[in-house]
Amino acid sequence: MAKFYVQSGSIRTILDSVDLDRAALWAVNEVMDHTLSLDCETMEGGQDSDAAKQGMESRFLAATIQISEVGFDRDDASVVDTLEVFRHWYELFQAVSVLSQKFGCK
Repeated sequence: MAKFYVQSGSIRTILDSVDLDRAALWAVNEVMDHTLSLDCETMEGGQDSDAAKQGMESRFLAATIQISEVGFDRDDASVVDTLEVFRHWYELFQAVSVLSQKFGCK
């Protein structure tokens, strides 16, 4: 796996990934992980924790995600549309949510 420098909004992280598309997907997941949950309590109408709400306020994405294999703040970084990456993330989230409800939470 390659090392990617991913930055957008308040997200600035270095991660190993198969490709830059999956690195961008992970950046969206980092933000969305604080807003949606797949645990049984949340799916059954449980209350959101204050920590999750606070985490969401401090993590946000810009309109684009910059990804480089060299470093942060690079002029030659690949730029992807955050909304497009979010669409892919949401499709995956929906699939996992259905599987979780079907097999994990009763």
